[in-house]
Amino acid sequence: MNTNNALRTIEMIRCASNAATAWRAAQHAVRKAQDEHDAAQVQLNHWNDHIYAMGGTDRASPGHSALLAADHVFQEAEQKVRKAEARLRRASARLQAHRPAFNRYPTHRNRTHVTTLLLDRLADHQVDLARAADLIIIQTSAGKDSIVAMHRTVAAAKAAGCLHKVRAMHCDLGSAEWPGVRELARRQAERYGIPFLVVTPGGGFLGMVENRRQWPDAKRRLCTSTLKRDPTGPVITAWVEELGLNRQAIVVNVMGVRGAESTLRARKPRLALDTRTTSANRLVLTWNIIHELSEQEVWQDIAANGLEYHPIYDTGLPRLSCVYCVLAGPDWLILATRVCFALELPLPETYAALERRIGHSFKQDFTLNAIIAASRMLDALDGPVTWRRGDALRQHLGPAVADRYLATFT
Repeated sequence: MNTNNALRTIEMIRCASNAATAWRAAQHAVRKAQDEHDAAQVQLNHWNDHIYAMGGTDRASPGHSALLAADHVFQEAEQKVRKAEARLRRASARLQAHRPAFNRYPTHRNRTHVTTLLLDRLADHQVDLARAADLIIIQTSAGKDSIVAMHRTVAAAKAAGCLHKVRAMHCDLGSAEWPGVRELARRQAERYGIPFLVVTPGGGFLGMVENRRQWPDAKRRLCTSTLKRDPTGPVITAWVEELGLNRQAIVVNVMGVRGAESTLRARKPRLALDTRTTSANRLVLTWNIIHELSEQEVWQDIAANGLEYHPIYDTGLPRLSCVYCVLAGPDWLILATRVCFALELPLPETYAALERRIGHSFKQDFTLNAIIAASRMLDALDGPVTWRRGDALRQHLGPAVADRYLATFT
């Protein structure tokens, strides 16, 4: 397929959808303004009749004040009508400008279907997608999925002859993360010689919780929106401006999201239009390049290519997220606490103190104090947790693969 034509079609459909939305909003605004205008006119006529019945000459009468108030409401309504009409004209102009796309895909369902179909086909042609992009941004957490996503993105960019388009971005959540995450993310990017940027949200995760006096949860994932998505927007804007293009830039945002991780992630497409970040000067696509990989396949990629992974995976923890992830279950949190004990990290008490200070439980069903108590009990019964480098590979791929990896990596 012609990648550039597909991207232009996606942009035309996006503009048509925006135009349709603006048209409906303008029509609603006009109807509302007209209703307010009619109501004001009725009120104005009422007070005109009242003043006329009183003789219409006493300027100090209550009727005259009411008339002035009604006239003021009437003028405001007229102004609203004029603004609504202006919005309607602008929406009509946009509809006219994108009339071919609007006529071809007249309904929201058809526009969504065509966009999804085109994006799915583009995802099949990774090299062509990398070649068509003006900027490729890898959002890396330094975790196992991120490094495999980085490796595959770099491979596609190299095949397309455009490695210079690739950049890596890491959101540092501060003391909430395991030690060495930021440094590992930098080393992973340096391996491929791609520019690396650290975004540090003010206050980090714990500062956000302190300010809001509330922990995030599955329904209110403030850590994702406040600490990751919001801070990266201005960076993308600055990078697009640096390109100095006189046309809309094509920006591909690479994420290490796998469908096997959860039901919600399974429903995510491999390639999606980021309507929140897309604007007139940039078309932003979210590329879940490893969406179809299993956890086993991720570890196979790591072993086969000698990719450096964080040693926290060797403890048995499944993800390199925050030390205490608000989406984790009790077993995961207990293991994380025991690992903190083994590494002599003060985070368990720091989190528990914050929980008491804000008066909001880390999880709805239990507190962190309960998690810490259970962890201490298990340490007392079984001894501290121990692990060796390569245990994650031994668990998923066997000891022979782990030994080869460690020998090659060393």
